[in-house]
Amino acid sequence: MIPVEEALKLVLDNSGEPEVEEVTIDGAVGHVLAFDVHSDIDMPPFNRSAMDGFAISGNDLRHELLEEIVAGDAREIRIKQGIACPIMTGATLPEGADRIVIVEETVVKDSVLYLEKAPPEGANICWKGEDIKKGHMVLENGTRLSQQHMGIAAMAGRGILPVFRKPHIAVVTTGAEIVPPTWIPSPGKVRNANMPLITSQLSMNGFPAAISVHSADDPDSLRATFSQLLSYCDVLIAAGGVSRGTRDFVPSVLESLDVELHFRIVAQKPGKPLTFGNSVAGKPVFGLPGNPVSVMVSIEEYVLPLLRKRSGFKGYHKRIYHGEITSDYRKKPGRLHFLRVIAYRESNSWKLHHPDSSGSGDLMSTVNVNALAIVGADQLSIQAGETLPFHFFSSTAGELAFS
Repeated sequence: MIPVEEALKLVLDNSGEPEVEEVTIDGAVGHVLAFDVHSDIDMPPFNRSAMDGFAISGNDLRHELLEEIVAGDAREIRIKQGIACPIMTGATLPEGADRIVIVEETVVKDSVLYLEKAPPEGANICWKGEDIKKGHMVLENGTRLSQQHMGIAAMAGRGILPVFRKPHIAVVTTGAEIVPPTWIPSPGKVRNANMPLITSQLSMNGFPAAISVHSADDPDSLRATFSQLLSYCDVLIAAGGVSRGTRDFVPSVLESLDVELHFRIVAQKPGKPLTFGNSVAGKPVFGLPGNPVSVMVSIEEYVLPLLRKRSGFKGYHKRIYHGEITSDYRKKPGRLHFLRVIAYRESNSWKLHHPDSSGSGDLMSTVNVNALAIVGADQLSIQAGETLPFHFFSSTAGELAFS
């Protein structure tokens, strides 16, 4: 049995290296940028109006009107003092103009523009290159791409972006007692909650599973399933069959396929019988415990950090916060406890409410949970009001969950 810190280090040290691929900007959201992006033009690319109004030169209060300039108009137009052009937002500034007066501050009568007061020089004009100069970096490598980055990439002339490829993930649930969610379980059977739990948890964090299957828990079926999936996927996640029971074949079947297991038991609760290793091709393989809460915690603590590192994310360690627990908690020594909690703000501090739970199979106790509090292996008794370290679920806090 190894400590949590050592288990996480082994997982991250054996995650595999990120790989670069090129994707269109339509499919790049959620990926991590692999190289800097520079603009191929000035932004804005020309002097333009920031408002609907009139382009004028100088501070005269009376101007003869020329024809209107609309957005996209490529004509070369020149004005001088005493002359004004009606102009739309985004339209090219006529040569000689040095300010825009907005419509609301003008009076037009008989093709003459009258002002009570001229705006200052440069008013309501976006000057060429004032946002970005040609050749300037607009997106830095290591950036997790979001919607605004796609707009910036398009403005910089990039329709294709170099990103770190997200790994192809295969998910396998095991167990002869497992039936599909839509079935009415017969005696001794339970519905497969782990499959939708795992695939949803992965998907909510930007890592949709490429394939998900259920396998019978006999050695031949497991061997055939694992062998086929390891030839296809980058990361294999199996749930169930990893304990020390007579029907827990997953670790031995993995070893028969030349998967090197780095650990099989972690000093934690929930999720003690957690297995991790690498195939001969270096592909990470997880064997998760079968109880749903153990599955959820194991993915949060080990699988997601590995996937983020493998996908080029700069932040893949959980960001630690501190809060006051609202009730007493007691435990035995020897194992670190990940305590499911509801973290909320009160009087400028974090409070941690621990819902009642009947164990690692009690998924209902997690309905409103948004974080995990950390109770050290040697801590035995926690009193209400004591401060505990905690971190948010990735799906709750997004990038704020990692540092």
